[in-house]
Amino acid sequence: RIHKLTTGGEFLGTFGQKGSNDGQFNGPAGINISPEGKVYVADSNNRRIQVFHSDWTLYHIIDGKVSGDGSFDRPFGVAFDMSGDVHVTENSVTVFTPSGQFVRKYDQTNLNGPIGIAIDSAGYSLVANNSSHSLSIYDPSGRFIHSIGEFS
Repeated sequence: RIHKLTTGGEFLGTFGQKGSNDGQFNGPAGINISPEGKVYVADSNNRRIQVFHSDWTLYHIIDGKVSGDGSFDRPFGVAFDMSGDVHVTENSVTVFTPSGQFVRKYDQTNLNGPIGIAIDSAGYSLVANNSSHSLSIYDPSGRFIHSIGEFS
C-alpha cells in the first residue's frame, strides 16, 4: 500500500492493496512525482511502474515484462531529468519517455544492485548501489563518471 501524508507528517490515508491488478501493488519500492504532477510507483514484484494522476486514478503502466531493451526485472528507484524522461533503477538504470517508450540504458560500469537514484538540475545522476555500498555518478547521457564508497 501507499500511505499519503501531509508535509508535516500527518496521516491522510492509504491507497492500493496487495495484488497484480491495476492499482494494486506487490512490493512497492519507490515513488516519485513527475514535473507534470503524475505519481510514479515502482511496483517491484509486479515488474512495472504504475503511473497515476494526483487523484490516484491510473494514467498508464510502464511494463517491464516486455522483450528487448525496455524490459526490466524488479524496479526500485524512479527519478526524472529536466526533459521529463523517467530513469528507473533495477539491475541497471533504464530511461523511458513519460509515456513509457524506451530511450536508453546507462553505462553498466560500477552498477552493483542499484536501488536509488537522484538527478540534479544539470542532468547528472547519483545512483545508490546496494550490493557494493557505493554511490555512482553518471553524466546526462548515462556515461559513468565516478564512484564514491566501497566497491567490490
